[in-house]
Amino acid sequence: MARRPDQLAAELNSHRNAFKAFLAARVGSEAEAEDILQNGLLKALKHADEVQDDAKLTAWFYQLLRNAVVDHYRARGSVRRRHDGLGEMIAALGEDITAAPKGLEPQLCGCLGGVVDTLKPQHAELLRRVDLNGESVQAAAKALKMTPNSASVTLHRARKDLRARLETFCGDCAQGSCLDCDCAERDDS
Repeated sequence: MARRPDQLAAELNSHRNAFKAFLAARVGSEAEAEDILQNGLLKALKHADEVQDDAKLTAWFYQLLRNAVVDHYRARGSVRRRHDGLGEMIAALGEDITAAPKGLEPQLCGCLGGVVDTLKPQHAELLRRVDLNGESVQAAAKALKMTPNSASVTLHRARKDLRARLETFCGDCAQGSCLDCDCAERDDS
């Protein structure tokens, strides 16, 4: 018998606390458990017509949640591997990935601010969100109505363009780490 989505939602919501406890025990976070549960409920509603036996609905949904937990850990592992790979690539390129010493942050931001403003608006906004404000690429992509992959590619191009413009604007000091930059003191314009 075909089940209507509102009937399915009501039935699954009656077990909501048990489902959330099941997920929280596996992912270790109430917030992540809630996210997985919400996504699972959406997926269940999309596939409501697949449930043939009403007696097996709960078991079917638990299996859906188990698969969601596996996907969750795969995604986290993928992100971690991507970040580790990016860090290794940056280190191999010889870029400085350590935090700037205390007191140098304003100088760095002062140098970058004017140059970032000369980039394409989308590039500048993405750089500000991700590199200067610490927002994730995914969150910035969503805010800018881009796909995460497109945002990553755009961010790469924006960084490359920024590097070239900094080298033009600041000269030799930009070819190093910009920590001894004196372009704020110069007025070449």
